[in-house]
Order: sequence, then C-alpha cells, then structure tokens
Amino acid sequence: MSDWGTAAFAPRRIALFGASAEAGKVGRVLFENLLANEFAEVVPIHPSAREVLGRVAYPSVTDVRAPVDLAVVVTPSTTILGIIEDCARAQVAAAIVLSGGFAEVGNAGAELEANLARTARASRVRLIGPNCFGLIDAHRGLNASMAMGLPMAGGVSLFTQSGSYGMAAFSRSKEGAIGFAKVLSAGNKADVNEVDAVHYFGEDPNTRVIALVLESLADGPGLVAALRQVSARKPVVILKTGRSRAGQRAAASHTAALAQDFAVTRAVLRQAGAILVDDGLTLFDVAAALDRQPPLRGRRVAIISNSGGTGVELADLCEAAGLEVPALSPGLRETIASHLPAHGSAANPIDVTTAWQRFPEMYGQSVRALMASDEVDAVIPVLLQRSALDEGVVEAVIAQSKAAKAMELDKPVHVCWAAPSEGETLRQKLLANGVPCHDWAARTVRVLAHCRTTAPDTPPDVDGPWPAPPGAPDGGWLEPELLLPLLASWGLPLAPWRLVADARSAADAASAVGYPVVLKAVRKDLVHKTEAGAVRLGLVDAKGITDAFVDFDRRLGPGPALLQHQADCGVELMLGAVRDPTFGPVLVCGLGGIWTELIGDVSMRMCPIDATEAGRALDELHGGALLDGLRGAEPVDRKGLADLMSKVSMCVARAPWCREFDLNPVIATGNRFVIVDARMRIERLEK
Repeated sequence: MSDWGTAAFAPRRIALFGASAEAGKVGRVLFENLLANEFAEVVPIHPSAREVLGRVAYPSVTDVRAPVDLAVVVTPSTTILGIIEDCARAQVAAAIVLSGGFAEVGNAGAELEANLARTARASRVRLIGPNCFGLIDAHRGLNASMAMGLPMAGGVSLFTQSGSYGMAAFSRSKEGAIGFAKVLSAGNKADVNEVDAVHYFGEDPNTRVIALVLESLADGPGLVAALRQVSARKPVVILKTGRSRAGQRAAASHTAALAQDFAVTRAVLRQAGAILVDDGLTLFDVAAALDRQPPLRGRRVAIISNSGGTGVELADLCEAAGLEVPALSPGLRETIASHLPAHGSAANPIDVTTAWQRFPEMYGQSVRALMASDEVDAVIPVLLQRSALDEGVVEAVIAQSKAAKAMELDKPVHVCWAAPSEGETLRQKLLANGVPCHDWAARTVRVLAHCRTTAPDTPPDVDGPWPAPPGAPDGGWLEPELLLPLLASWGLPLAPWRLVADARSAADAASAVGYPVVLKAVRKDLVHKTEAGAVRLGLVDAKGITDAFVDFDRRLGPGPALLQHQADCGVELMLGAVRDPTFGPVLVCGLGGIWTELIGDVSMRMCPIDATEAGRALDELHGGALLDGLRGAEPVDRKGLADLMSKVSMCVARAPWCREFDLNPVIATGNRFVIVDARMRIERLEK
C-alpha cells in the first residue's frame, strides 16, 4: 500500500484547515462529515478560535502535539501555499485541497497551482486537488468530502476529476444500484492523479472494481503501465470525457487523419485491459454489475423470458452489440423442455409462456441448466410483469446465481427488468443478493456487452533507439532516396524500385525490376499523388514510360520519378503509425488504397506489439472478412500479416524521430505482402 493512500484513506489524525461552527459554511459541512467517522481524531485548525464545535482548535498544524496524517483544506487559495509548508514541517503525509481559485480560473491561478505542486513535491506532502470534491472510504465511515453522507458500502472504487460524479455516486448508491469502497475526487490533479489511484485501488482489499472518470490524462504511458498491471486482477471501467473536437488536426498522411485523439485513447486503454464506456450511467451500471457478478468471458448469451417479443428484441440487440444468441444442443433443449409446458419453447431465447403458476420452477430450472452448460457464457432472465412480481421467481434466480458462484462456474447472470413500481422491493432483493437488475432490454445488453473483459497486452521488449538516417533534414517529409533504403534496412517488403531521372534511365530500370511497372512523379511537397495525377499504372514498354514522363514534366514541372514493379492484385491494406502526444507511437492498420479515409475502418495499438496483439487488432476490423477471401479470392495469411504489423510497430518504437509513417497500400496476396507506397515525416532533430 502507498504511504499517501494509507494517510488519505486510513488516517489516525486529521487536521481540518478552515473548520467553522457557522451553519452553511463549507468548513462546517466538512467538520461534521469528518466527526462522523469512528477511526480518526479530527483537529480543527483556525488562526484565532480556541475551539470549534467543542473541539480544541490550533492556529497551525505545527502546534498539534500528536502526529497528523491527513490535512483537509478549505481556506482561500492565497493561504494554501503557507499551509502546505506548515504541513511539511509537521510531517503530514497527505493533504486534500478542496478550495478553488487555481488553474481553472486562468493564468494567475495556474501559476499559483504550479507553485503549490512544486512545494508539495519538494516537501513530500502528497497533494490531492486542488479544486476537488474530496474523498470517501465507505467501509471505514470516512467522509472527507462535501457529500451529504456516505454511499452504501460495496466493492467499487471511483476516481473522478469532477465532483459531480462524487455526488452521483452517493445518489446512485442510495437507490441500491451500486456500492462503493472508496471515492477519490482529484480535481485539478496537481499531484495525485489517476495513475496513483489505479495502483492504490489495485492493492486495496476492499476494492473489487475500479471506475475512472477522466477529463484529461496526467500521464498516458504511466496509466497504460498501471492498467496492464492491475486490470488482469481487477476490472477497470473508464469514462473519458472531453471527446469532441473543435477542429481536426492538420495532417497530410492517411494515418494521422485517422488517428484522432480520442480514437487513440480508446484503443490504447482497451489494449491495456480497460473497459471504455460513453456515459456516466453506463459507468456505474457496468462497475456495479462487475462487482456483483463475474465478467463476461465469451460472447454466447442465453435468454429466458415469459414474453416471446422481449426475447426476440434482446436477441437482436445482443447480435448488434457483438454478442451471440446461439442455438442450443438437442440435449440441452431436452433438459430445459422437461420443465416447460408443451407449448413452451426450449430454443434460445427460451419462452416459458404464460403458465405463471409454474414460473418459479421454469425460471429456476432453466437458469440452473444453462449455468451448468458449456454452451453459453451468460444468462439473461427477463422478469416482465407477472414474473417480476412473483417472489418465487426472484428467489429462484437468486438461488441459482448463488449456486453457480459456489460451484465457481464463473458465468454472469443479469436480469432484464420490466415491471411496474410495485415490484421495487423485489428488484432491491435481487440487487442485495448480488444479481444485477437492468431496466429494459437495451440497457441490459449495453451493460452486459461492456462486462466482457479482455486480458491486457504484453508488449515485446525492444532495444534502444536508432539514430535518424544519415542526411535526413531537421524535419519534414523524407524524400524517396532516404525513405526507401531506410525501410529496406528495417526488413520491410518493398516492391522492387529504382529512382530515375529521365525516361531513358527509367526504361533501363524497368528491365531490371521487371515489367509491368508503375511510374510515380517525385516532386517536393507532393503528398497525395493519385489526386495530382502523378501515378501511371500498367506500363509495359519504353514508349509508355516515355509518354508518362513527358506528361509529368508538362503538368508538374521537370523532376525525377520512382519506378516500381507493379504488384499482383490482392487485398489493399494500410499500415502506419503516428506519434501521439500522450501515448507516443501508435500503430494504425486498416483497409488501404482509396478506401482508407472513405471508410475509416481502422484499428490502433500503442507500439510496440507482438503478433498476438496484432492479430487482435485485425479481428476488430469490420472489413476483416476481405482477409478471409471473398468469392473465391485467395485468403490472406493473417499470421504473416500480424508478424509484419509487429515488425513495423517495433521499428517505429525504436525511431523516436518518426512523427508520421504511412504504408498505403500494402498489397496482400496469400502469404505475400508488398509495400507499394510509403510516406514518413520526421520531427525536428535535437542538435
């Protein structure tokens, strides 16, 4: 356990700066919240008062005779630098600054916050905030926040920049929807941030699920490393806000145009094992479900309903969300059918019909048979009207869920709830007994699909960085005479090529590389050659080469050209990388050629990756069926393609001067891969 985390969540003594006896003041709210805990002594700090609410007050924390672990500060921003200096002299390990007036108000506040962070770091006082909601430990009864009370205790620990989510945690738990271990609101994150929280929550025995609400990322690579370490043991659910963009980043390559900020963030955090959601309600729903039930290990879902229509709706929604509603084997159908009326259906979805007198038996035995089967990975009982209002049905579902846990079947049960308000007591009974209960079909499927966890990747080791190629400029696009030899030295499969100055040398080179050939004009700042008419395909003789050269010179001005052997037809792919300001080099793969930006079907990974992770990236492509051969076409060797992707990722990881890198298209034919066009932009080199 970290020292700051122990001091913050399990303090023996707390000093409250800004303690007040005046009703309605924040210092009064904080004082009463802190006094409600049974484990820590609370000491008010006040410049002039001798006592506050019957407690002896001290003018400074340095005057407190006993050690103080945690400082809670709600004084004006101009006083806080001196307070942190006093905390350092008193050897206070952690301080929560709830006060505002820092970076959120402008340049002067940002400078004050920077000074505060420097002082805290130099004095080894871990700073939470400023401008934050505070923290809560529901199991210890510690409320060092502005919340009106403690949330229900449970296994979810929440880190949030926004105080509104801390308040929402309280209200959602009061509805019985979720239970919390800890809540930490870090506000401006001048010091303690999401990386610290993931590490601390990962070791906390009361935390079973970690939920993060992030407006910004303090340390992208650090967060990825923390997620890789923790998400294999505990689910981590993330809501990243601030995803919209006022404008698109200017980019000349296909890769950079596709690798936009949030798309990269989503891909990289998922690569590290996190679950990404799009809204706060889903964040709480998914975290609560994972606290109550095992994660979804596969895609196969079984549905039990007393309404055929709702069962069909669920099946449609499951398939749209990437889940499957498989047909059951004859043996399993027979087992389930033995508990159903003659007009019931043991197919999937299972329809128990309207024989409500037998609902408890039919639901219970169906759940039991499905949980024991290896044909499905999750079970959704639909409790609709009569079945939802039948206490026997609710008890049967609870009993079978508990029995499955006792047998360590590691398979989730999620209830789809569609009932009138008089069923609320039974809904609460399901939640209290560890069965997630979601309103209606769409919400049920959305939550269950997000509960499907994936193991974090294990990046391969790479050696130290390579120097930039000899003769490279300080920045900008590499010319072909530098780029192509560089890629060849990386061991990448280039189409045979020659740089040629005129038609005669091109004709001589064509004999060496082999007809048919492609001729591409090389001009400074010419990026998108196809749009400029700077490419000629299918040249089979010297006359065709000469005519192409004459046309290029007439329209584009005189200059050299790149001559290549024309690759055979195949699937056109795009491989590239962009150096993201948060995560560093990110590999991008997808369909290539003219379809790259038109379709935008890409998958991304932080570099480097091994071939296994590259294969997972390929599986994410919606157009991946093209790789498997359509209408008799030869299928692409996925393993060979994954190996190539891994090689590219490791090369880019060792080239810190590579800012954008674009191989488009890469033509794949069976187990043959040929790069027919490449671009690379380097960033300014350090002198």
